[in-house]
Amino acid sequence: MPPKIPLAAPRLMLTMFTHNRCQLCVNAKEALEHVRLKVPFEMTEVDIKKPENSRWFEEYKYDVPVIHANGEFLLWHRVDVDKTVSMLQQILKTPSK
Repeated sequence: MPPKIPLAAPRLMLTMFTHNRCQLCVNAKEALEHVRLKVPFEMTEVDIKKPENSRWFEEYKYDVPVIHANGEFLLWHRVDVDKTVSMLQQILKTPSK
């Protein structure tokens, strides 16, 4: 009998909307590293001040950092490690659409 291949674990992809002069963004990245120790995820950053990201600049210019999880809004401004861990765990439990 061939070995059972485990199903792929649910993946979390976070997107951080930021810009290079954002101290709250630096703080959020540090907090997210603590979150990552409990709930693994991949993360990309979107610099809202780049011309190709003007849509996001218009939406988030006063609110960075903004974090999306798997393409959906998760949080903004400050990352509370425990709350963020809880929210990400809930996302992993929810069946994908």
